Amino acid sequence: MSNTLSDTVPHAEPLERPRAQSASWKRWLKRLLFLVMLFWAADYVFSLLIQHSRLRGALTGRLESVFGRPVEVGSYSFSLWHGPALEARSLEVGEDVRFGREYFLRAESLTVRLRWQSLFAGRLELGTLSLSRPSLNLVRNPDGDWNLAEWLPRPAMQGGQTAPAARASLPAVKQPLRIGRIEVDSGRINFKRAEDKLPFALASVNGYLEPDGPGRWRLDLAAIPSRAAVIVQQAGVLHMAGHLGGTSSRLRPAAIDFSWQGASISDVLRLTRSRDYGIRGTLALAVNARTLGDNWTLEGRAEMRQLHSWDLALRPDNPSVNVIAKTKLDASGSRLEVLEATLEAPRSNAHAAGSLDWSRVRAPDFSAQADGLLQITSSEIALDDALAWIRAFRSGVANDVSLRGVAKGAASFGGWPPQLSAGTLAISGAELNGTRLRVPIRLNATEIRFDQRGIHFAPAAITFGAAGALQGQVTIDSPVAPARTGYSNLRIAGHVAQVRDVLAGASAFGWNISRGWDVAGPVGFDFVWAGARYPWQAQPKGNILWGDDAHGTSLHAPFLNLPVEEIRARADITGSSRHIALTSAQGFGARWTGTFDRRVPDGEWQFALAADRLAVADVDRWLNPRWRETFLDRMLPFLNSPSPVNAAPEGLRASGRLSLEQFVLAPFVVRRVAGDVKIAGRNIDFADAGGDFYGGKIGGTFKAELGAAPVYRVGLDFSHVDLAAMSAVTTNFSNLFAGDASGEVSFDASGMTRADLLNSIACQGTARVSAAELRSISLEDSFHDVARRPGNSAFREATAVFSCAERQIQFQNVLLSGASQKIEGSGSVDFSQNLDFRLRQLPDESAPRAGSASNASLISRKPDELNKPGKSDLPQKTNGAFFQLTGPLAAPVIARKVNTAGPR
Repeated sequence: MSNTLSDTVPHAEPLERPRAQSASWKRWLKRLLFLVMLFWAADYVFSLLIQHSRLRGALTGRLESVFGRPVEVGSYSFSLWHGPALEARSLEVGEDVRFGREYFLRAESLTVRLRWQSLFAGRLELGTLSLSRPSLNLVRNPDGDWNLAEWLPRPAMQGGQTAPAARASLPAVKQPLRIGRIEVDSGRINFKRAEDKLPFALASVNGYLEPDGPGRWRLDLAAIPSRAAVIVQQAGVLHMAGHLGGTSSRLRPAAIDFSWQGASISDVLRLTRSRDYGIRGTLALAVNARTLGDNWTLEGRAEMRQLHSWDLALRPDNPSVNVIAKTKLDASGSRLEVLEATLEAPRSNAHAAGSLDWSRVRAPDFSAQADGLLQITSSEIALDDALAWIRAFRSGVANDVSLRGVAKGAASFGGWPPQLSAGTLAISGAELNGTRLRVPIRLNATEIRFDQRGIHFAPAAITFGAAGALQGQVTIDSPVAPARTGYSNLRIAGHVAQVRDVLAGASAFGWNISRGWDVAGPVGFDFVWAGARYPWQAQPKGNILWGDDAHGTSLHAPFLNLPVEEIRARADITGSSRHIALTSAQGFGARWTGTFDRRVPDGEWQFALAADRLAVADVDRWLNPRWRETFLDRMLPFLNSPSPVNAAPEGLRASGRLSLEQFVLAPFVVRRVAGDVKIAGRNIDFADAGGDFYGGKIGGTFKAELGAAPVYRVGLDFSHVDLAAMSAVTTNFSNLFAGDASGEVSFDASGMTRADLLNSIACQGTARVSAAELRSISLEDSFHDVARRPGNSAFREATAVFSCAERQIQFQNVLLSGASQKIEGSGSVDFSQNLDFRLRQLPDESAPRAGSASNASLISRKPDELNKPGKSDLPQKTNGAFFQLTGPLAAPVIARKVNTAGPR
């Protein structure tokens, strides 16, 4: 036991040691909490002291000495946790009166970190100055001074120097304050020209400024550009880094690297010009700016990629270009001297030097020694690069077309904005190839010159076809006009065996000259542009020859099923008129001649056309959209879209005289037809028409509305038509009728197909036949025997009122007046020539003279008055017998009937 007790006593001491350590940690924790409370109390006390004592005014005075302007602070707070740090909330720095009345700087808060060493030494030195969400107005006054020059603290005054008058109201400062660093968080910079605020601004400004030696500052700032009332999607980021001098040296010396990355060209143009020019692509810009005495030297590089038009898809071959320049900006900031500039493309380049002066807007001076003259000293442009630019900004350029050759040139630009004052461009080895082209197109070596007299082309030739097998040539010439005229003349003339080669060459570059019309065959032309400084400012004068002695030209319009062929014509064009003389053309089954005239560029065409023979069937083959349908279209119509019924030109306006030697509506022929035609888009009006029709005359009007469902209206009047001659040309009616017919009729029909027209046709009319004969039947013998008897039925006069609908012709008030008999009746004939008539003989006493007068009054009525309900003008009976004629028209069946209601 003694051993045990003696051993446990020494081991008991460590058991109380953790209690002592726990007490020690508690003491340190209490001290730490006390220290935290002390710091918190000190912060609170110092904040109250600054806010409610004269120290507030002293601190505001110190800030005024920092900014050189009046300062207003909403409240102050003090913190020992960050350095120590002094925070000024709702800060506003007033503006120097020389730069306006608006604020110079506003910020949600300004945090100033103080240096401990300066506090222990009894002085106030600023460490880092942090601005949270500041807004800075950067102003340039009419004298060319920037308010930024008054921002950074100046060094101590020396000798007899005094502060500017604008600072006379500020508190006196014994010594300048030293700032270690200025940090900006989420700031904004606005730009003003005197009192006018510019729409351009910099947003989301982040970075810092810090001293970099006596009177020098280092800066590193990033910002996003913006413009008032302009929405951008990819503005990019502006970054500026480098160093600059203080205010005493007007920010000199300076060396700044500026870059603009990740910006789209469309947004750059919106920001700089407030317009969308329709250009898409990306921009990367890097500029190094350094001071050289009072001037600035600028060296930069701009890279533009994937340039294309806004309405075209991005392509792998979209052009890219680099611009590398070394320039010098003078102290006034209104003249830029281009020491060296280079433009680079994949296979092209250009070099420039000179100067730009925008101190005042003026016209370019053509003198080579003029101020503000920028010269492109040399350039070499690969034509395939030029084709890539055309393809990127013009739709319809063929993908497989290729352009070979080189262009070299030089140019001078003067005035502001810069304008081309002189230049030359020499092209050699130009050749265009592609699957769209039937033959290659070549341009021989030529030169284009521009000077104060205008633009001039050296004699050049565009050839079509391989060497040794030329199929056409176009010459271009522009003789230099006398200097006193100031005009340039351009003449383009040529002859091609196949005009499709010219159209295909234009189509390869996206120019749709034919507007959907297909023109083929030989064409010659000769045009001159004169009387203006630039050819495109003058109206062309010249002529076009379609066809030659060996071959004619063919024309296929979008709304025609077949082409108009063998065209031989001459078109004379002046500034205000167009005249076309058509020697011959084959179209619509006829041979045409005539003239076309238009007195003003957008006026109505006037024409006089004549044709030898025009058939309705041929017109239908040329115009009917159903003729354009293929076999599958007809067999499987549900797989095909509707026919293009609106293919007729909407804007066509024309009027004139149409003469036809023969007009054929099979099997009938109208000879020597002439009338006035007026075309207004899809509406065609043929009025005052007349012609010879089987020994008589026919006249009337025709109107067509060629809409989605075409509508036709025809009004005809005819006189003294020989029915025997007219029926002789038919198969079913030959030798059936004779007489001298007169009357009038109107037709209405609509539809696209022939079946639609026949189903919709409606007509009304009256007819009167003198010396009428029915040569296939003797009605008197047939009525007597109640059976068809061959023979001849002659009547002094026959009259009838008729109408048609639902593929049937209805006859009312039929009256056949003969020497010994009179027959009245009514009935119908369908389009299959089956008849259904009811006829009744009238004794002489039942048809008094009044009846004839009444029937004559029917003939004199207008067609639209004939079907009005009311009593018939013929005498009616309550009962009696009548004869019914049914069956085919050539061999009707006769039956005797009894009708208590009288004839129909």
